[in-house]
Amino acid sequence: MDAPQPPGPAPGHARTKLDLLYHDVLGEVASLVDRLEAVSASLDAAQQQIQAVADTQQILPQQLARHLATTLEATARPIHLQHRQAIQAMLDATGTRLDRLAQEAAQCARVTHQAARRMALIAVVVGGTAGVLGGLLAGLALGQWLIL
Repeated sequence: MDAPQPPGPAPGHARTKLDLLYHDVLGEVASLVDRLEAVSASLDAAQQQIQAVADTQQILPQQLARHLATTLEATARPIHLQHRQAIQAMLDATGTRLDRLAQEAAQCARVTHQAARRMALIAVVVGGTAGVLGGLLAGLALGQWLIL
């Protein structure tokens, strides 16, 4: 059974200086324990925040890469389209000029061919006329020589 307790002061009243010292030390220890528990809770919260920041830092490069790729694609698409349209306009203008140049070259070739045919015809006529005149002159000269 329970041993009889010595009569003492009522709870909360100190009997001796040692009791006062115990109460003071226990109060300080309780205060320190409370502070340690508060610091431990703060450390746990800080650790969770640090973990969240670390996770975010691991995800951030991937998100940044995706965002950068999306931005580059969105920016490059209109530039590429404008580039393609500008090149097509230049090709169309060049094609039109080349067609015109080819038509002019064909027309020059036709005129040159007709001029060459005329020159050939003139050469045949002049050659034939010179041959006939040469033959007549040779015949006259031979006739003069034979008559004499």
